[in-house]
Amino acid sequence: MSFIIRGNLCGYICRDCRESLSNVVVRIYEPGDSQNQPDIVAADPKYTLQVLDEKEVNAKKKQLLAEGKTDESGSFEITLPKGYNGGPVVIDVSLSRVPEQTSDVKKTVQFSITTLQPAWRGNDNDHYFTWSYCLSYRFWCAIRALFDAWVICGTVRSCVDNKTPLVGVKVSAFDADWLSDDLLGTATTDGGGHFRIDYTSKDFKQTFLSPIINVETPFSSTSGPDLYFVVESSGGTVLYEETRPDGQTPDRRDAPNCFCINLCVDFEIPGPDTIVSAWTGIGTQFTIPVGVDLNDFDTEGYAGSLRYGLTGAIRATGQVAISSTNKAMQGNPYEYRFLVSDSVTGVNGGVPVNAANFTKIVGVDSGLFSSIKIGQMWYNGSPFKVVDIEATTADLDSDGWLDANQSVLRTFTDDPGLNPADLTDPTESSKWHWVDLDGMMGINTSVLTDNNMPSVGQAGDAVPPAQRKGVEKIAIRFELREVIDKAANNFNYLSGSGQTLNAMVVNNTAPTVEFEIKQNSGGAACDALSGNIDVAYTAHHPELEDVRINIRSNDSAINTNLVGPGLPVNNNTNAGLNHRNDASLPITQAPNSIALKTCSYIATFNVKRRLHTGDGGIGTHQIQKSFYYTA
Repeated sequence: MSFIIRGNLCGYICRDCRESLSNVVVRIYEPGDSQNQPDIVAADPKYTLQVLDEKEVNAKKKQLLAEGKTDESGSFEITLPKGYNGGPVVIDVSLSRVPEQTSDVKKTVQFSITTLQPAWRGNDNDHYFTWSYCLSYRFWCAIRALFDAWVICGTVRSCVDNKTPLVGVKVSAFDADWLSDDLLGTATTDGGGHFRIDYTSKDFKQTFLSPIINVETPFSSTSGPDLYFVVESSGGTVLYEETRPDGQTPDRRDAPNCFCINLCVDFEIPGPDTIVSAWTGIGTQFTIPVGVDLNDFDTEGYAGSLRYGLTGAIRATGQVAISSTNKAMQGNPYEYRFLVSDSVTGVNGGVPVNAANFTKIVGVDSGLFSSIKIGQMWYNGSPFKVVDIEATTADLDSDGWLDANQSVLRTFTDDPGLNPADLTDPTESSKWHWVDLDGMMGINTSVLTDNNMPSVGQAGDAVPPAQRKGVEKIAIRFELREVIDKAANNFNYLSGSGQTLNAMVVNNTAPTVEFEIKQNSGGAACDALSGNIDVAYTAHHPELEDVRINIRSNDSAINTNLVGPGLPVNNNTNAGLNHRNDASLPITQAPNSIALKTCSYIATFNVKRRLHTGDGGIGTHQIQKSFYYTA
């Protein structure tokens, strides 16, 4: 019987802004005597949050049941070891960085969130418990402060209705310093008008002696920046400009390390001919801002701070008006498509890959298109209705162009509870409204990659260098047009057309993994072991992130990760490190020298790939071997 905890962790920066606790270690402990009281187990986590010092962390080692790491979205899955009986558990988090940290502070912080009794659900074989928690902004911002991590989270909206977002505008944050103003950073707003600027105290503690002396002026040990902002269009036109006195107002002076703001710009709500349409991202996690600078993709095509490759069916995201009036089945339709080059790529931020190299069209070439939800139709009548709209291959023309009007019309035609005539009826059509949900088109990367991996004869063998899997890349191009007269090939190509991602690393293979207890190999898997024992392992993948081997006794008294030449591998972002093997890594001798006692043991080989869908990371590949040892 297995007990599996699945969860998600996040932290509030303020009430309207939060971030995923990505790439942190989640540790599950058995509770100590002081934590196993009914009032502690039932307590709200806000009363049990506690930062632990090194002594407290070390004191808990023998109570550790299992640990795992969150993905980019903050999700985790941890299988508890055999011998766990379903009782209360303590959940801790250990981290050595916070999301989007720009400072060079290096430390490890562990804090305890809660003690709880999981409400297990499942069958005779597997029991599951799902638990999610978002840390309060007071606690989480205090943790961020330990890493000198400062952040501004905000939105830019039109003052006309204080709702309509300004998309693709540049926001600059300044500190109104005594001597000279400091630029803290810039960001580009996404499809919802949101922006985020990360910086460090060094960015505002500048003097004429910097970098020899960095200190905020006038001198104060607790002061933060005095914030003011400038908003510019993608073309450089100033849309909104604050000045130094704005940074001296009470709500801006000495801003804390987590600061949130809603900027209101005197900008008319876009009319029918000025709706901003653009491809801006991959999934919810990786942004491609409007303009030449690619935000979350580095020059080589890796995404995010952990330099992920993309895998599986990814979602191209952004926003596109459904027509020149942004009303379904009215005005000139807008249509768009995505093209792929899997033979010629470039450098992100450089000259766009030539359009002639994009020889594959999503929706035309076999298997490339993936259906996703692209929007909703809301009926502002009685009763209020919400209709989900998905894009399917039936909505594409022969050249891969997607007209969302066709998706709406098909949905209304196929659903007996809806009437397609309402979309053009003068009275009823005014009650139906198109709501863009950022999803634009699904792209199945698995048909673009070589999905074969090399094998080895046995655990410990090296994959020959010539056979090792290399890094694969593609380029993606977005095209957008207004249809004036399709039969006459009369189109107006819009400003967002031609947006290109020059390089995106892609992979759709499992890792090459082999693992054995050497003394249990060769048909002796059930024999009791004694004396010196060793493990043999092989791990290979072009996007290798983690390689770990854990040895754990059934009573958890021994619970340790092995070390060895090149082991462990943690949070690897080096594309050149793609292979690890050892034909005989000692457990009982140096460099590990674990004093095994008479007991049953589980040896766990964990291999994680640096792969992401754009909406979430992938899990860890795990091999477990059990053995019985007599001392």
